[in-house]
Amino acid sequence: MNAIDLPRRQRPFTAVAPGYSIDVYPGHRLHAVDWPSVTAPSDLSMYAFQSREFLDVWMNTIGKARDAQCWLVVVKTGDKPILYLPLVIERVFNIRLLRFMDAGVSDYNAPIVRSDDTLSRVDFDFLWPKILAALPKIDAIDLEKMPSDIVGRPNPLTNLRCVPYASSGHSLLLSLLHGAVGARHSVRAQRKNLRRRYRALSELGQADFVINPTGIKAAYVLDRLLDLKRQKYLRTTGRDFLTMPGVTRFYREMTAPSRLGRISHLSAVLCNDRVASAHLGFIGRGRFHYAVPAYDLEYRRFEVGHLLLEHLIDGSFEQGSTTYDLGVGDFAYKGRWSTHRLTLRNCEKALTFTGWLYFKIRHARRFAGATRLGQWIKARRRV
Repeated sequence: MNAIDLPRRQRPFTAVAPGYSIDVYPGHRLHAVDWPSVTAPSDLSMYAFQSREFLDVWMNTIGKARDAQCWLVVVKTGDKPILYLPLVIERVFNIRLLRFMDAGVSDYNAPIVRSDDTLSRVDFDFLWPKILAALPKIDAIDLEKMPSDIVGRPNPLTNLRCVPYASSGHSLLLSLLHGAVGARHSVRAQRKNLRRRYRALSELGQADFVINPTGIKAAYVLDRLLDLKRQKYLRTTGRDFLTMPGVTRFYREMTAPSRLGRISHLSAVLCNDRVASAHLGFIGRGRFHYAVPAYDLEYRRFEVGHLLLEHLIDGSFEQGSTTYDLGVGDFAYKGRWSTHRLTLRNCEKALTFTGWLYFKIRHARRFAGATRLGQWIKARRRV
């Protein structure tokens, strides 16, 4: 049993609200409750991060490593599910926090909703307290990176009292790639520049794009990607995100042969069989999620990261994807390609005094950490 005690009941908890029912299941029942797959019918609006395939890996890697108690909430009208909500309760300093299954590996945290059935604000405001009551006791709600919409459908969780997240999501509607986007001066100039870079890279030796490699090559590409990403974290923040509980194992599990091409996507630019840049992303429902890129500084002058990004965008278009999701972060290169900006929100709400104290301490530590990080970056620039 995890640190957070399971409820006494041994069966799913069901709460009844007028016109609705709320079922809450332990996370290990993911398949038993028929949680939507990334290949679910189009009458459900969802991101790959909330799919059965993604959550299954998350719970067995990061969830276990963090000793998180995972819960699956299903809201129905009659026998028809209209909302699926994956949540965890984690203990931090013995404070119980309600969060999403994320811990830094998900770009967008949201429920899965039925495309033809939108919860009104009145209905959601009525249901939310009952969802909380159906879960074990918590000290605070700590929900981050909630998108304003779920692939075009309203996100009912933004009816909570929210504040803006620090950055936005960006995506490219691929039908515009060779129209409005392709006509942009910045994109035309970028493509011309990257053709020169590729020719220059090819002068060093054989330059290849590798997509979803298998066997030894897949292991080599992933190992090199993680090593380059680790170097990037240490250069820019002084901390290695990959040492967080379960994170490295999560990425390794995601690249298992049964998952590549189904929920995950591994790629690289090779020069003489050496990884110059690499990327691990997520796919599903006509959407390519650009998630974990890295490049070798030795090849920086060839812009190998941008070479791979362009190749992935063009490849997604050719394979019939509808959207190339550039993920979270307000970087200039995303603005060059994107056609849509997605607003993200956080909900922080203390329910007990210890929850209130947790947020106060966290805000103070983040302010102090940001100050130290700024000083660290300035010091490195002077070296």
